Amino acid sequence: MRAALFPFVLLACTTVPGSSDPALRSLRERLADETHLFVIANDSAGAITAQRKTKAGWAQQRVELTIIGGELVTTAGDADSLTLAALELGFHPIMIPSTVLGHDAQLTNLHLRLPGPAHVMLTWNGDDEAQATTSLDLALSWTLAIEGTRLPLGAPRLPPLPVALQLTSDGVLVTAELRVHAPGELWSWADVVKLSDLELVLRAQTPPGELASRRSRNDRAGSTRLRTARKLRGAGTRHRGAR
Repeated sequence: MRAALFPFVLLACTTVPGSSDPALRSLRERLADETHLFVIANDSAGAITAQRKTKAGWAQQRVELTIIGGELVTTAGDADSLTLAALELGFHPIMIPSTVLGHDAQLTNLHLRLPGPAHVMLTWNGDDEAQATTSLDLALSWTLAIEGTRLPLGAPRLPPLPVALQLTSDGVLVTAELRVHAPGELWSWADVVKLSDLELVLRAQTPPGELASRRSRNDRAGSTRLRTARKLRGAGTRHRGAR
C-alpha cells in the first residue's frame, strides 16, 4: 500500500494549486545572487560645470552629460551589506564651447568606472526596497580634442564622490537609481581649466529576458519531476498487478 501511495504523493508535490510563481523573487532574494543591471540611457542624465581662467576671471558654462549606457553589478555581502562589484558608464562626446577654452573643443572617449569592489550598507524598507549612501572612488578617462587635435588626458584623479543608491523590485525586475551629487572642484588642468559641480542621475534594470529564462528553467525542471512521478506511478501500478 505504501509503495502504491508514494508516486501519488510525489506527483502532488510537483504542483501546488494557487502557489506563487517560483520565478518571482523578492529584492532580498535577488541580491543574494550576483545581479547585473544595465543603465537605461533615456532615463539617465547628468551635468558638469566647465571653467576657463581669463584675465577677467573664470569663464564658465554648464555642460550637459549624455549617457550612452553602462552596467552595475552587485554581489551579496555580509548581513545587510552589498558589494558593488562593477560600475561602468559611457558618455557621448561633450562639446566645450569656445567661450571656455578659446577654441571649439570636445571631450571624447569619456568613461567613468569603479576600479575595484566597493562595500555599502543597506537600509531596508520591507523585502523589496533598500537604500544606501556612500562615497565612491571612481576613475575617469577621456581624450581632449581641440580643432581636430587629440590630446589624451589619461585618468585624472577624482575625489571620492558622494552617491545615493536606491534599489527596488516588483518581483520581475530589479531597478536601481543611483545619484551622484559632487559640488565643488573635481579636476583642474594647470589651473587654467577646471571641471566642477557634477550631477548624475542613473537608472538601471535587470534585463527583462532574465525572468523568461528562469521560468523556462523552472518549467523544464517541473516537467522532469512530472515525468519521474508518472514513471513511478506506472511502476506502482505494475507492482500492484503483479501482486
